[in-house]
Amino acid sequence: MNDKELVHIADRVREALSQLRKSRYLECTRQLNLFAFRLQDLTCDSRKLGLAITRGWLAASEQCCTSIDRYLNEIPYAASKLQTLLDRRQKEVPTLSTMVEELKAVQAEFEDVAFNAEESALCVVTEPITLEDIYLGRFRILLDLDRLGELYQKVSYYIVAIDPHPAANDEAITHPHVSNEVLCEGDGSAAIRAALEEGRLSDFFSMVRSILSTYNPDSPYVSLANWEGVACYDCGYVMDDESSYSCSYCGNAVCDSCSRVCANCGEIVCGECVSRCEVCDRSLCPECAKTKCSECESVCCESCLSDGLCPECKEEKENNDEEHESETTDENTDTTTPQTTALG
Repeated sequence: MNDKELVHIADRVREALSQLRKSRYLECTRQLNLFAFRLQDLTCDSRKLGLAITRGWLAASEQCCTSIDRYLNEIPYAASKLQTLLDRRQKEVPTLSTMVEELKAVQAEFEDVAFNAEESALCVVTEPITLEDIYLGRFRILLDLDRLGELYQKVSYYIVAIDPHPAANDEAITHPHVSNEVLCEGDGSAAIRAALEEGRLSDFFSMVRSILSTYNPDSPYVSLANWEGVACYDCGYVMDDESSYSCSYCGNAVCDSCSRVCANCGEIVCGECVSRCEVCDRSLCPECAKTKCSECESVCCESCLSDGLCPECKEEKENNDEEHESETTDENTDTTTPQTTALG
């Protein structure tokens, strides 16, 4: 980026930081209102409790105590969040020249720096990252200047995998600490926010890169131990190649617990392709599931078919045959019985 572009970007950053100052005061107001509402609710339930006790409503008294206990647990968190906003000393928005120097520092720290005008985003690209012999590739750290002014309500930056090597069981996880392009900042959250609030862009990008270059085994979305391998199509369990089976029809990988074996031909099928014999409930592949009872057309495995019929239709046919045979026998008996002539 040339000097003219740097001045333009620096001015955009200053606008976002000015908006951020106003956003902080608005967030303070919002949090203060929430805190006041909690106190009002607590006061209201206190009065209800007094009334319930006076009238001997023990069940209502217990309900009031439960509600009061919930508010008492919420108030410290709300107060702490509000106190954090109030304690943060608001600094002046950096001058234009200061921001230009900050952008130059970013260029000196990263080889690939660019400004995307369409997305209003300042972007840097990390070097290829490998953690514990797992190659994760390069990442683009994208700072959305339009969202920077809404830092207290929205995510203001994203982590985009350039040559992604995601976790085997979830393509949205491109790094142990990145899911759907959002970084889990961990203990670095306060420092990252402070750097953005003060316009220290070089520090911000460097801290994010440092988190991406570090693996915390206590809080990954997916651990590196389970990063590679094949994810079972049915349950998501990550297997090594030797432990996986492949569906003979769609090619999806399935684990030993989820694989089904066709009762007729022995082919392996996944849960998406499997059918069931409607008589014995054994698994059938799509091809063998075409075998049906010639009478009722229910899907049957070979062992449940007899003369092309399922057991129920077979039994019904045999009963009909027996009845027909019995009727035929009776008719024959009637026609062969000799007639007796009475003597006068």
